[in-house]
Amino acid sequence: MRFGSGSYDVRRSEGLNPSLLTSARHTITCTVSFLDASERQFQVDRHAHGSVLLDKVFAHLELVERDFFGLQFLYVLGTKDTQKRWLDPNKSIRKQMVCPPFHLCFRVKFYVSDPSKLVEEYTRYHFFLQLRLDMLEGRLPSAEGSLALLASYAVQSELGDYSPEDHPEGYLNQYRFAPTQSIDFPKRVAELHAMHRGQSPAEAEFNFLEHAKKLDMYGVDLYAARDGKNLPIGIGVNSYGMVVFHEGTKINEFAWATIMKISFKKKNFYVHIKLGEPNAPDTVLSFHVMSSPACKQLWKACIEHHTFFRLIAPPLAPPRGLLSIGSKYRYCPDYVVVYSTTS
Repeated sequence: MRFGSGSYDVRRSEGLNPSLLTSARHTITCTVSFLDASERQFQVDRHAHGSVLLDKVFAHLELVERDFFGLQFLYVLGTKDTQKRWLDPNKSIRKQMVCPPFHLCFRVKFYVSDPSKLVEEYTRYHFFLQLRLDMLEGRLPSAEGSLALLASYAVQSELGDYSPEDHPEGYLNQYRFAPTQSIDFPKRVAELHAMHRGQSPAEAEFNFLEHAKKLDMYGVDLYAARDGKNLPIGIGVNSYGMVVFHEGTKINEFAWATIMKISFKKKNFYVHIKLGEPNAPDTVLSFHVMSSPACKQLWKACIEHHTFFRLIAPPLAPPRGLLSIGSKYRYCPDYVVVYSTTS
């Protein structure tokens, strides 16, 4: 008696492709939020490094000047604290973000001192979007008059020329330009908007950047700390060097040309400054950062900005001896830096 043989493809009978089910286990889905408030999902291999996702994002945006941008995500510290971190292109995505959901934000990482020198208008447009977001989220504080001027250029870019027929009284009342704005703020913006007649969107965005770059907090992310006198301060880093703020006012700055060395140990951050004669000993400034992870992130931000804006090639890593301790992090971008400052 012959029984023969038979098979029944359960997955295919339900309209599912088994190969897709298998591949799904080997991929992860990363959701990226862009500066224009849009979102897109990208599939990458579960073992992929950050560079794979970055390449997909840049290909989607068709950005030529990629060097200034990165992907930022929230890293969970302990049970409730979070910290913003940049995706490292040379490390595994899953090892950096640990577990899903893999949600990242496309952001400007390196703010050039003069955005008008950017070659591509499309790059300037993304700087404009980033700074408009910085303004909305309170990372670009300034006097209300300066904020109103910036907002008026943003309105000109979005709505075009002012006209009484198209823009009746109160047409900006529903717009939010900053975390806190007075009742009269939209009216001030409307008055300035009327003065920009004839400016194209690109020209309005250019003028926005020209004014934004002059603000003290332009391109600065602050790390909460205390100085040697226990004064609460914020330490930031930018293309010029390092800046120190107290209660929203810049109280000190150190150019890269005067900084000899930076180091950290747990929550303590040290800056070696050369003042006066070349043979004079360094002045060592000590700051107490609010947490050890934040202290290390500040140190890494300094290395990355110094490498990007001051060096023509990535620095060589120092030799690691058998008994060497401490982090040996070096920022090694895939490009030759040509956006150096002269400070």
